[in-house]
Amino acid sequence: MKKLILILALILIVSMSFSQEFILQATGDYFGQNPPQDSAIIFAPGIISVANRYEYALAISPNHDEVFFTAEDSEDSSQLIGLIRIKRSGNNWIEPQRANLNQQEFWEQEAFFSPDGNMVYYAVSDSATTKIWYSIKEGDDWSKGQYLNSPINKASKRLFYATLSKNSNLYFTNVDEFKIYKAEYNKGDYVKFEEVGLPRSGHAFIAPDESFMLIDSRGQENYGKLDIYLTYKQEDGSWSAPINLGPAVNTEYSETCPSMSPDGKYIFFGRYNDLNDKSDIYWISSDIIKKLKP
Repeated sequence: MKKLILILALILIVSMSFSQEFILQATGDYFGQNPPQDSAIIFAPGIISVANRYEYALAISPNHDEVFFTAEDSEDSSQLIGLIRIKRSGNNWIEPQRANLNQQEFWEQEAFFSPDGNMVYYAVSDSATTKIWYSIKEGDDWSKGQYLNSPINKASKRLFYATLSKNSNLYFTNVDEFKIYKAEYNKGDYVKFEEVGLPRSGHAFIAPDESFMLIDSRGQENYGKLDIYLTYKQEDGSWSAPINLGPAVNTEYSETCPSMSPDGKYIFFGRYNDLNDKSDIYWISSDIIKKLKP
């Protein structure tokens, strides 16, 4: 009996040590960080935004229990690169893991959730192409990635940054043209797609109601290199001339890859002011959008 109690105690100790090792010292919807207001600040430093590593394309699940972002080119070999996933358990976040949704050695990046959170769309690159894939929620995990069998993926050799509106219309970037396209959702498929008519730009994040988009571009009015812009859908269905988000977001450095929190309260983007000109993820209150509305 004493041996059994000792064995059970050892198992409990090992189990507790294992859990503590893999649970981050961060809680709440935003890793315990106080939200920003009218000035952009770095997001989740040391957890998501790591020194001397590229991070970009942040996506938060609708119920705030999962985060995806992309990381690459780290000087620290212990740091994860590729598509990174962080899960939440109760109020705590579990240590980041490489997502590997396609379950192959292909590079994957820029995962974004469907409106109901039951699917993620992301880009997968082989030696010659970058195409849009998706995975389906299966309990606490995701299905093996599937190639999106749609005319979208035949539009160009390189496509990425697939974000979805509330009605599941899909917006993506044709990398070879650096143009934004829209594909209408129709009975579970994306058959028709069209270029939206914006100047040369990339990484478009569509608002849930499709009333506006956030894009990165080298517009005429800029603060340095790539900046984040806002464009509104007009009554005739066209898009307004891009409006620069201004110095609260844009700087002498490049700002790229905008996205938003599920509740629309915050904007996330990459800023290339880390060591060796790499990017960290920043965030700011979305009130800036209201101030710029015509």
